[in-house]
Amino acid sequence: MSSSPIVPKSLTCPKCGGNMPKLAIAEDDAWRCEQCKGLWLGMNAYAHLREQADAIDTGAVAADRPNNADDHRTMPCPYCVDRELIHMVDSAQPHIHFESCLNCYGRYYDAGEFRDVSEETWREHIGALIETLRLNLAPSL
Repeated sequence: MSSSPIVPKSLTCPKCGGNMPKLAIAEDDAWRCEQCKGLWLGMNAYAHLREQADAIDTGAVAADRPNNADDHRTMPCPYCVDRELIHMVDSAQPHIHFESCLNCYGRYYDAGEFRDVSEETWREHIGALIETLRLNLAPSL
């Protein structure tokens, strides 16, 4: 008999303290805050759910939202509870700031950020294409 981890039906939003019910997504762990619409994504959910970002990240980006780079508040991990989240920057899109847990590897995105990080811009697409061509066309040593 195998035991699988107990996945909570709801979490407490680390940003606003609102209720975050688990989304009905069979393959991954994802929770959305009922108040601020922030998202908590479990360890593997980020990669698996990028194609569904428009359906999952339904919150609007607040026009007056402060730059997260200037936000130095500590926030508890909504999954681990006793761990603090660390501030991260997406290396491919440095305007995206999110929080992550070093224990469970989950990620917290403000409303609209997961949609934004999931959209590859033309510049990023062209850059990746050029890098692929450069590597494939480079003379073999």
